[in-house]
Amino acid sequence: MGIAVGDIGLPYSDFCILTPEEFSHIYKAYSEERTAQYQDGWERMRMLATITIQPYAKKGLTPHGLLPFPWEKKKPEYTKVSPAVSKEDALKRFEKVLEKTGRNQ
Repeated sequence: MGIAVGDIGLPYSDFCILTPEEFSHIYKAYSEERTAQYQDGWERMRMLATITIQPYAKKGLTPHGLLPFPWEKKKPEYTKVSPAVSKEDALKRFEKVLEKTGRNQ
């Protein structure tokens, strides 16, 4: 409720009639907007720093070269996919767990 009323600015009565799924969508949009504003501020600062330092640099500077941001890094691609577990294998694993805990009686 603190995020909804305090940060997002929803009236209390509107918050009370929202379902959890509806609030989840509202919070997601709010969070994405806040993240975009945060990143935009840093992008502007980086551009200003690049323009300020450019006359004193021997080689040409780029904003990305001067100050790379964590959100610009490529995320690793996970190509290895675990094979699906068959029902029989899942049942065998479950029975082993029951045997170890002593509940298979």
